[in-house]
Amino acid sequence: MIRPFALRDLALVSRLSENAVSLHTESALTLNPHPVRDALISMVSGDYPTLICKHDESGATGFIQLQVQESSPHAHVFFLGNKHREPQKNGDSDDLHLKETIWLALLDQAVAEMGSRGVYSLVAEVNETGDDFPILRRAGFVVYTRQDIWVLDSVDTKFHSTLLLSPRQSEDDWDIQLLYANTVPRLVQLVEPLPPLTEGEGWVLREDGELVAFVHISTGSIASWMRLFVHPNADSWAQDILTVALRRVMPTPTHPVFCCVRRYQSWLQRPLERTGFSLLESQAVMVRHTVQHQKKGLSEATAVLETQGIPASAPMVRRYQLPKQNGKTNSNDRTT
Repeated sequence: MIRPFALRDLALVSRLSENAVSLHTESALTLNPHPVRDALISMVSGDYPTLICKHDESGATGFIQLQVQESSPHAHVFFLGNKHREPQKNGDSDDLHLKETIWLALLDQAVAEMGSRGVYSLVAEVNETGDDFPILRRAGFVVYTRQDIWVLDSVDTKFHSTLLLSPRQSEDDWDIQLLYANTVPRLVQLVEPLPPLTEGEGWVLREDGELVAFVHISTGSIASWMRLFVHPNADSWAQDILTVALRRVMPTPTHPVFCCVRRYQSWLQRPLERTGFSLLESQAVMVRHTVQHQKKGLSEATAVLETQGIPASAPMVRRYQLPKQNGKTNSNDRTT
């Protein structure tokens, strides 16, 4: 049985959150989200719809929490969690089977709920070698791209650069959009929008008046999140861009910087390593599209025609001409 979150589920979601899996990496690493708090917020705003599942046979329970933004046609899977009433007879194999059963039911219901709200797709970020990856595949999710998460908790002072990054201005927005369109594969653009330009910090690099790099930094309560969009022709400046950008955020052990690099930007890995970043995790960005059922009323004319019989028309008679001979039509034309 699956139902929306209600106030009576506070204690349940609190217990399930202890072992829940976060499938939205940026929020998990920079904001330390709380499913119970977000579920309560969603009762007012609807931004974090939460569903509860109770398995009748085993007594196991689970929940799924999504993030929905009014400006986006996509929803992110924020959390998935489940808990068994008692250990299963065959240990880990039965536990994994029951987890899969609950997750599949929750994901199917989430797709239906989001489709009814006009959301086009669900996006989930999952470790590409973990047990959760095959479950999402069975749930109908497909891999759109892969990403590596890098982390840095201090700046190496030996790196210097004379490169100048300028703060993003409103007049840069068109060129940023163009850079995004030219560097991000078209298929990925369908589910990976450009970071909100009016949120966080934005820095740009221009060469001979042309914008060749855009750095976006969003600062959370426990860490910062960095995205780089660098034109391949400017790849030789990647390390300088990183060095200058890190001076703006100054990572520390208590407030590190995470950099998300999609696989189509894999050439950025070497500059990240030289700057001091270390690889934290490799993930698959998975997507499942929703099906939207839209009812359309019949037009007035169509409705009238469907309620009345339409008399058969008289057969159409066409004039038939014999083939031309020597460029002239045969004089013995006849009608069939």
